[in-house]
Amino acid sequence: MTHKKIDPLLDPIYIPLQVGKAKKEDFGYLGDDTGDQISEKNAAYCELTGIYWLWKNADCDNIGICHYRRYFTRDEKLLDRDVIEHILQEYPILIPNTSCVNEADAYRHYAKKHYAKDLDICREVIGEKYPDYLVAFDFAMQTILVSIGNMWITKKSIFDRYCAWLFDILFEAERRISVEGYDDYQKRVFGFLSERLFRVWLLMQPEAITEEPITLAEPLEFSYPEKKMNLLYRYVQSKVEPVFRCCPAAYGQEALTRPSDLADMAGGKIPVWVCLWQGEAGLPDSIRCSLNSLRQSLPPDQAELRCVTLENCMEYVGFTEMIIQKYNDGEIPAHHLSDILMAELLYRYGGMWIDASYFVSRALDAEIFARPLFTLRHSTPGEPGDIAKGRWSGDLWCIPKGNKLFWVLMQSLWHYWETEHKLADPHLTDYIIAAAVDAFPDIRDELERGAYPAGDVFKLHQWMNQRCSRERLQELKMGEIFYKLDQQAAYRKKNMAGQQTLYGYLSDFYSTEALRNDIDCPILS
Repeated sequence: MTHKKIDPLLDPIYIPLQVGKAKKEDFGYLGDDTGDQISEKNAAYCELTGIYWLWKNADCDNIGICHYRRYFTRDEKLLDRDVIEHILQEYPILIPNTSCVNEADAYRHYAKKHYAKDLDICREVIGEKYPDYLVAFDFAMQTILVSIGNMWITKKSIFDRYCAWLFDILFEAERRISVEGYDDYQKRVFGFLSERLFRVWLLMQPEAITEEPITLAEPLEFSYPEKKMNLLYRYVQSKVEPVFRCCPAAYGQEALTRPSDLADMAGGKIPVWVCLWQGEAGLPDSIRCSLNSLRQSLPPDQAELRCVTLENCMEYVGFTEMIIQKYNDGEIPAHHLSDILMAELLYRYGGMWIDASYFVSRALDAEIFARPLFTLRHSTPGEPGDIAKGRWSGDLWCIPKGNKLFWVLMQSLWHYWETEHKLADPHLTDYIIAAAVDAFPDIRDELERGAYPAGDVFKLHQWMNQRCSRERLQELKMGEIFYKLDQQAAYRKKNMAGQQTLYGYLSDFYSTEALRNDIDCPILS
């Protein structure tokens, strides 16, 4: 809802609706002055003229209201389609976080800021038209809780039900309320009344309700991540352009360094690479659980786990002298050195690269290792400003050695650190991959063919502290192959009732001692 020109929001589900558009400047937005409408009442009804228009004219399954400067957010980001639809599956009504008034109750709060007689007239109308709601009205007025802004997200059928109730009351109250002597602010009386009536109506509904925070912001603020991403992309493109330019002639050659004479350390088996810079000794229990789930999932006659540490990494790769120096000087952080390690290992040897935080739910199929390229493609784009946009998982790949994408990535990272003294972005590797996808059609086609559709890889993280049950374990077994855990999460082995959690079960089963004794899991095996 807006009454002025605003910067565009990048997410297409957010559609500007100009309220009070009748006889006003046209900003080129959808307006509340067509069809069945009350646009000319905007001075008294505020955003309700837009709500009325949506009730009478919009055809959709789900609908939401926000303002040009107030938005529903989570982790400082706009709620997107997937988040909203996921919420509405469990909670058909989503409202702003409830506020508390400073006065003794909501009635006195209204009386201090506006005219109490108008609220009394509303109660009178409710008593005549909807007497069942009188108890809810009185209860709402006696609490200190309010919902501001006429903002919410819900099913259109629920929205229509509310609007029919609300406008029936307000139109009758309008006939009885005199605004003579009111200033322009107090003339917005019906907008003010509706904010109080909203909670009255909510108290009488059977649907489950949840709340989300409201952020006061200008639309432009939500576009910063995308703008930053585009600037970084152009910067990275310029940095790696020399590598891309020489690729057709130089592909397969190693321009800056050659490794020492490296034997095939996997004994003819496909290497499965995991980076553990400090070794396994100090791993968090959750990561040890993930690592052991990977060990158990590998086909023993086909693949072999290779844990790479600071002590043994130079047995496998040939980092340039510049990279070694800049790592030792603290210019290259450890998490980025692992990206450089990944590029070299996969180009030189091929195999699988997998982050240690991935839990593997079942035995890995030989088909994964036989693909020309394997990575996870996510069903939804990542966070705003994520250059990968769900097209690949930068921490999980499986490819044969000599792959062109990883030659480009390896050479680009070497070239970048020949001239740079600072990591431009923690996701530099993803920016280089994105540039390669755009520059080389064969790389783009291979990635599109090889990316494996992934579901919710974070679901296991959400389940870990829940009570373990046979049904949950079966759901885990039949769900995703790879699940991402959080190294910093506080997973608990027992819940508050003393029952074993899913994490407790999995960490016990995938303990080193259990694997040493070759204990079979009755459900996951």
